Amino acid sequence: MNAQALAQLAMQAVRMGIDYKTLGVGWHHPSSRTAYRSCKHRSTSSPASRKRAAASRARILDVISSLEAGAMEIQSALIEVFIQEIGLQKGSSISKTATWSGVLAALDAELLLPLRALNECRMTQTMCGAPLPEDDLNGVVLSLTESVLKSSSGFSEWRYSTPKGKEQLRGLSDHQLNLWQEATQQEHPNKLRTHEDAHGELGFFWATKIGGPSHGFDYESQCILPLLANARHKVILVSDAAWTQHPVGRAHWRLLWSVGSCGKKAPEPRLWLETVNADFEAPVSCEGWETAVLTHAVSKADAMGVPLSVELLLADALQSVLGALRDVEEVSERMLLRPSNAIVEASDYLSSAHDWVQDEDEITLPIVRALYTP
Repeated sequence: MNAQALAQLAMQAVRMGIDYKTLGVGWHHPSSRTAYRSCKHRSTSSPASRKRAAASRARILDVISSLEAGAMEIQSALIEVFIQEIGLQKGSSISKTATWSGVLAALDAELLLPLRALNECRMTQTMCGAPLPEDDLNGVVLSLTESVLKSSSGFSEWRYSTPKGKEQLRGLSDHQLNLWQEATQQEHPNKLRTHEDAHGELGFFWATKIGGPSHGFDYESQCILPLLANARHKVILVSDAAWTQHPVGRAHWRLLWSVGSCGKKAPEPRLWLETVNADFEAPVSCEGWETAVLTHAVSKADAMGVPLSVELLLADALQSVLGALRDVEEVSERMLLRPSNAIVEASDYLSSAHDWVQDEDEITLPIVRALYTP
């Protein structure tokens, strides 16, 4: 396991390494996970990134030399190296809470670059140019980084236990809460599998690199924070047995609250499904994905006893999944957004602003959707 961790660290810090401190964030970075792994993108091969990769290599070799001399304990050494490689200072406060299981899980999930980008890149304005509270966003990043490295399940535990996270889900029964937090998965024809990532939810960091160009950890970085930090926000991923490298599809998946068409009704929960996006570089067919994701969403809605809301253009597809005995209705509803634990919210479905500061209760404009009520 120690040898594997060393190999993963070298792969992510050296071969795949990108110097975000120098290059910053932007659309010039890779748009797919495959491109990062190829180690051929211009961000990876840039002089700044290769210079930093050389420094990372030297740091790892120093650790190996110290281990051979018996001067260091391998797990503690690799924890400290990982913390430095993601852009934090040696002796950072996170060193006190980071664990071997947390670092191993982060390496298994290829989180060195996502965490480095989030910790090194500045988030100063929205996509439309509105100013952002940079210090507050840095605090969110520090908290989620600490949670990732605390244990293999620390990240998901943090997401659902923050005060704002609990408030976002207030009104659900204990049974509904447990089902929402579950990393539900389902098998489908053609060897497809839908899943809300897996235990620990570390796959969320890479989710928006499926179906790029889109926001991600290294461009429009603030836009991924709502997915990472909010208890109300997940993704449904699509995996295909014909492509085992990583999931090939994803759809944003939220637990929101309807307050009716006028915005004055008592809040009612909604499972809110967005578009299924496909990884452009995965050589697989998208046939059956939409049906698989809708089937997954319907199963979760039935289990939780919570209405499912989808885009109006998916009404016929949803009706096909449900069959003739269950109905889909067209509705116009305003959604209550309780304060974001990420400071910001990001969605083209909920607001024309794309991303914005969302630190207090907010009610959207009426949104026309297709609704299935179990």
